[in-house]
Amino acid sequence: MSDSAPVVSKIIAAPANLLAPELPAALETGFPAVDAEHRQLLACMRTQRGLCDGLYTRNDCSGCHAGQRQLCDNNLVSLLAFILEHFHTKEAAIRDSLLQIVDRELCEAHAEDHVEISTKVQEIVGALDPQRTVVLMRELDRLLRRRLESHIQMHDLVVARWMQREAAMFGQPPESAG
Repeated sequence: MSDSAPVVSKIIAAPANLLAPELPAALETGFPAVDAEHRQLLACMRTQRGLCDGLYTRNDCSGCHAGQRQLCDNNLVSLLAFILEHFHTKEAAIRDSLLQIVDRELCEAHAEDHVEISTKVQEIVGALDPQRTVVLMRELDRLLRRRLESHIQMHDLVVARWMQREAAMFGQPPESAG
């Protein structure tokens, strides 16, 4: 993979056994809680990818034993729930800040991006089928690879900079604002 490849693509292409990756500096927001959740998301993605040796070659789960299918299903559901909870946490922090008043369009664009990603995640949840888990895992992996880096850079970093300024104005540590 070339040095010009997107940061997240390089992370996701790393070996599946790296379960606690460092978040690249380009994606650090400066808010420990948000950055920890982004690290956890990358680790969950790696775990999910490491569960299925045929993630990009299989069309169904018929070759897997029941225990392996259950493990994949459980991890997929946990990852989907984590993504939705992460969005909820960030939106609550934005609502609690002054940013909503100062730059409503920015907040709405951020929320709209969450809605687009959440809608796709909910479609995946709605399609859960023990024989098609591999297809859904692949679909989620592709969605996250396409959207994660751009979402953080276009939305999270901008919001984080605002919230850091707001926290500094009120003498709060960054983690209490995000």
